[in-house]
Amino acid sequence: MIIDKPGKGSFCATDLELILRTRGIRNLVLTGITTDVCVHTTMREANDRGFECVLLEDCTGATDLGNHLAALKMVKMQGGVFGAVATSTALLAALG
Repeated sequence: MIIDKPGKGSFCATDLELILRTRGIRNLVLTGITTDVCVHTTMREANDRGFECVLLEDCTGATDLGNHLAALKMVKMQGGVFGAVATSTALLAALG
């Protein structure tokens, strides 16, 4: 499924939340670009809507490494206030 988003986050002015809820999806794995804008915005929007989120640090990227690292740090602050950060290897191990 492809979500054509008009803004930075994937939930704004899209049917993403309806699609996820209809399918009973409550946990999201976030990947893509850019870590510090689109991925981060989507993660925050998802958290506000009650979804549990994990951002895969090795499956995201930014135009600047410092921005990427700062975005990851923001997710990890305060015990993961709006999600968690993991690697793809850790996720695959947990699923296996």
